[in-house]
Parts: sequence; C-alpha cells; structure tokens
Amino acid sequence: MNKLGKDAFVKPKYSAGSFASYPAMPLIQNNQKYYLATIPAFDLFPYSFVSRREDDPVKGFQRNLNEERAIDIAKYLDYSSGSIPTNIVLSAQEYAGLNYSSKTKTLKYIRNEKSFLVLDGQHRLFGYGLSKKEHRIPVAIYEGLTRREEAALFIDINTNQKGVPAALLLDIKQVANRERDSEVVLRSFFDRFNREGDSPFCGYLSPHATKRNKISRVTFNRGVQKILDLKRLQTLPEEKQYALIKNYFKGIENNITDFSLLLKTAYFEAFCDIINDVLEKAFRDSRNYKEDSLDKALSKIRNIDLSSVHSAGKSTITKSTIENYLKLAISDSSTISEDQV
Repeated sequence: MNKLGKDAFVKPKYSAGSFASYPAMPLIQNNQKYYLATIPAFDLFPYSFVSRREDDPVKGFQRNLNEERAIDIAKYLDYSSGSIPTNIVLSAQEYAGLNYSSKTKTLKYIRNEKSFLVLDGQHRLFGYGLSKKEHRIPVAIYEGLTRREEAALFIDINTNQKGVPAALLLDIKQVANRERDSEVVLRSFFDRFNREGDSPFCGYLSPHATKRNKISRVTFNRGVQKILDLKRLQTLPEEKQYALIKNYFKGIENNITDFSLLLKTAYFEAFCDIINDVLEKAFRDSRNYKEDSLDKALSKIRNIDLSSVHSAGKSTITKSTIENYLKLAISDSSTISEDQV
C-alpha cells in the first residue's frame, strides 16, 4: 500500500493467538466445504491477508489494492444508508486451526495474522477495515483448499461471475433516485437524441448495454460531459445546450463520408473532443452556432476518408490519432496531403 498505513485500519480487540468463535452454517458443494458466517471487522480484518501476484510471482494471484476504491467503500459504509450483502470469500489456512462444532453450530478459529487468505472481495474487506463503524462482515470461509484449488477458485469467481454492465447501472440510477445533477442532464440528452426523429442518433443509442454499431450510455456520457464542461456552454440554459450539441452532430452527419464511423467509441469521443475548435471556427466565420454555421465549419471533413486513418504503427486506431486528423481537416491554415490519409 502507498498511502494507507496500519493506523488507518480497525484494531483487534483481543490478543493474537486467542480463539474466536461465531455462529456459522456449513455447506458442501462438489466436495468443497465452506461456512457462511458474519464476523465483526475487528475480528476478521487483522487476521486476513492477500496473496498478490506482484509480491509473490510464484504463488500469488490477486491484483494490487486500489486504495481509492477501498476508501470509497469505507465512505459508503460510514455515510450512506446502504448495505453490502455480498460475501467476502476466504480460505482458512493451517494457522487458523479452523474447527466447526455441530453441537453449538459455531465456527472457531485462532486469531493469527495469516488465518484467512482472501480469494474474493479484497476491496470490500479493506473498506470494512477502514470504516469507523463496527460492521459485521458476511463471509464464506472455505476449508481444506490447496493453493492450486485456491487459485482455481479465484479464476472461476472472476471468470464466471460477471458484473452488471456499466451502461445498465447508469440507466437504472434514475429508478434508485441516485443520479447526480449532471447525470440527470445527460440522461435527458441521451433519451432525446435516441428518440427524436431529426436527431442524427435516432435509434443508434443503446441505453442498457454495449452493442455493435450503437453508442452506449457510458460512451455518450463520457463524450458529451466534456462538451458540457466547456466554459462557453456553462452560461447557456439546458435547452440551448442541447440545441447546440444537436446542431454540431447534425453538421457532422451532413459532412462525414461514412456515418457508421461516428457510432464507434474512438470516433465519437474524438468528435466530442474537437468541438471547441469547431465552435471557434463557426463563430469566427459566421458569428453564431446555428446548424448552417456548424455545417460550414465542418465542411472540410468531406475531404478526408476517416475510415482510412492509419494507426501510426499501433494495433488499434486511437482517439488521439483521429482527433489530430480532424483538427487538421477543419484548420484554416493547414492542408492535408495524400500520404497523411
């Protein structure tokens, strides 16, 4: 860890080497035994560890800790009214001396700093460790796994249990009433662009997931937010902001040689990034940002075949490569030679 020292985390309440005991429920799946329990952070975090690939190239398998993510989780636990019901998956080590009593239905272990290896949920665990509240942590503790079996389980968890697409999470934020003001504006613009018949993106936006030949909500938000952050748009009312952005993309639609390129993430974001150059040119030439003026400012992109933009030796065409070609195309002082395309 880089920023977080040991003093930032929850402290144990009992001496090392003593026994801890908590109610648990045993389960067996495909000959692998594990226990479901909830354990206070002060009695779990100090006795769990992570085997990171960077620290142990031979046997390690976890990625490095993202401290900011752990801090965000701690803030969520401390200041929101939400909860985290997902189990942290652990593998009991020999040091734990794990023992389950079927009579009392409790799980007993030794408080040792190497008692439990974290297989899944390291950021949640560190978030609990940083939290100022005394939370109980839901856990699934495996017993009797070899290191090979631990690594295999880690792969299975991270391969087969896929997260919810970011586009879907954005789409349902409205339902959960968790949208920021900026996200409310972006959702409105996205929905209007996708619905209005005179929009260049009518039917070409995908609100819930990433789809071929459609712009996802994630890509749209990332690109359009940069436009909304421009100083020249800050003083405009929301309706005028939408009108200007719509005029801009209609100008692109009128001049781009292959509209399907605009539906690719790198091209869409490149056009979003150069809008300030286009607006300056439109105002310089026509003194306004009407559709005709933006159309005129973008007219030079007709002279280039963006589908032929080369990748400058890279495996894929990058946004910055496309952006450079676009800036050259709309520039008053530059011409494009055949070998540049």
